[in-house]
Amino acid sequence: MKKYIYPLLAILMLPTVLTSCFKDEEEVEVSESCYISAVSLGNLKRNIYGYTSKGMDSIYTTTFAGSHFPMTIDQRRLTIENKDSLPTRTRLKDVPLTVTFTGALVWRKADVTHLTDTTWTTYNSSDSLDLTEPIHLRVYSLSGKSSRTYTLKVNVHQQNGDSTVWNDLGEVNALDGLSERKVLTWNGQLTVIALDSEQKPVSLTHPLSAEGEWTKQALTGADDARPSTLQKVGNALYMLTDGMWVITSQDGVNWEPMKMEETMTEWLTLVGGSDDYLYALTPSGLVRSRVDNGTITWKAEKLDDEVANLPMSELNSAYYTQTNGMKRLTLIGSRSDGDTEATIWAKAWEEGQEEQEGWLYYTPNPADKYRCPILENLCVVPYDDGIQALGGKSRNGQYAALEHVFHSSDHGITWKTYENDDMEVDPKLQAAAKDAKHISATVDEENFLWIVADKNVWRGRINRLGFQKK
Repeated sequence: MKKYIYPLLAILMLPTVLTSCFKDEEEVEVSESCYISAVSLGNLKRNIYGYTSKGMDSIYTTTFAGSHFPMTIDQRRLTIENKDSLPTRTRLKDVPLTVTFTGALVWRKADVTHLTDTTWTTYNSSDSLDLTEPIHLRVYSLSGKSSRTYTLKVNVHQQNGDSTVWNDLGEVNALDGLSERKVLTWNGQLTVIALDSEQKPVSLTHPLSAEGEWTKQALTGADDARPSTLQKVGNALYMLTDGMWVITSQDGVNWEPMKMEETMTEWLTLVGGSDDYLYALTPSGLVRSRVDNGTITWKAEKLDDEVANLPMSELNSAYYTQTNGMKRLTLIGSRSDGDTEATIWAKAWEEGQEEQEGWLYYTPNPADKYRCPILENLCVVPYDDGIQALGGKSRNGQYAALEHVFHSSDHGITWKTYENDDMEVDPKLQAAAKDAKHISATVDEENFLWIVADKNVWRGRINRLGFQKK
């Protein structure tokens, strides 16, 4: 008799054995329950590829807790799998597996074709199982009359989660000669607002995919607009004109002026937008205005430091929602042409408290080694649960164009490059950006980072930000 029959016979004989242990007048009720209530992976091994100090290829093994990746049991479909896939190159040849069940349990490698009669083996919690392919877990009731067969599958990412894949959309001749550019993703497309060779404002759009055609259109109602001031508030766009009037658009092409309660008598530029407010910078400080009623009414913002510490050039802002639900608007730029590190202010608020909260100045700390450098064509975008800064070469000559992408996970206080260059920019894109006059960046809703360097357009994404949880 084959060994895989033994567990089944033991289960089927159990009621007889139990009955013989009691007197005739005593009735024994044997449970009909048979189900798996929990499954957990033990410590797992993962192969890591790298380089030695001499630049030679190397491989080493690390260990991590599989319990950090919960196994989900679907009692209706009788399936068990991890919704959050394990890291790439996880070894599944010998996986410690803890199964909590009622009844008696056996397992075998799953045969989806049903062409072979695969051996059943009694489950032993001290064994490590080969999970490179799905397995069946069968639970029998103690009476031997009922059973359930589950299919267990362990999902592993096929891409390294902490590396970036870049797509080259090629050269776009329509971008030639465009200056004062501002790039954003909006209404399902990549939008570039800029001035053409005749200093007329134009719109250039492309679908948010690696394929599709570019559409170029002249803007109407925006003859003296300054594209560098372009901001998004809610579902509308806003720009400033040379006459310091705010114009707005619902489609990015047709623009109209907004009503203003009073004419500005001092210099002003738009620097940011939230869901409800438009923000601007003046010599007197920061101001804001609601835009939902079609009228601009500037009101002064509260600052916790001197107006002289506000940035005046290379202006960037990033608006986003933190993981804790707080809203945040960060303003970054340079106070003077001699600055080599960015000046940063931020405003954070809970829902409904935007008007009440003021701006916090990130006072420079000489001991801080991780400051945001001032780069030519500095671009700052919300990304990867924080904000990122990128652009051309640095003012102090330390970095070349797009040599690094700087990331701040603490919302602008410290800035670091990714470990192991996890967001290393494609060398071809770096070459295209080396002498670029214009570098712009934006992020779409699928976590793709878009970079436009002169007439070269690329998009990239850290793999883990594109992983889907089942």
